[in-house]
Amino acid sequence: MIPDEVYKEAVEKGLEEGFSDALIIKESVSQGWIRVTDLNEKEAELCQKIVEQASEIHLGEAQAIILARERNTLLLMDESSGRAFAETWGIRVRGTLYLITKALGEGILSKDEAKEATLQLVAKGFRIEPRLLARVLREIGNSSPK
Repeated sequence: MIPDEVYKEAVEKGLEEGFSDALIIKESVSQGWIRVTDLNEKEAELCQKIVEQASEIHLGEAQAIILARERNTLLLMDESSGRAFAETWGIRVRGTLYLITKALGEGILSKDEAKEATLQLVAKGFRIEPRLLARVLREIGNSSPK
């Protein structure tokens, strides 16, 4: 589930700027395994307050935080200020590396695919501390195939 603003940012703007992952997200929405969700009026008001009070939180992030909180579900977010904000509300937060290691554990990705995906993220500007990158790559290498 993604909020409308995240869809606009990731797909509509992404397509305009030529990002290939925008096509993947759009297709995932078309196939129904990613659902675009609107906020109700109360959620939208709370979202607006967050954006006004916490300038480092963008609208898409605020919407995602509110949806995760109101639906008591895991929030997938890499942006550090958004993650920290969500965690102060007791929201469980994970990021892209979690998805890669989870997919590896579920047998969706092979070790080589998981390692390649991780290294591609870094090559494309994904910021990660060198120690964490080394740990993740070690975990990938030590994982047992499903």
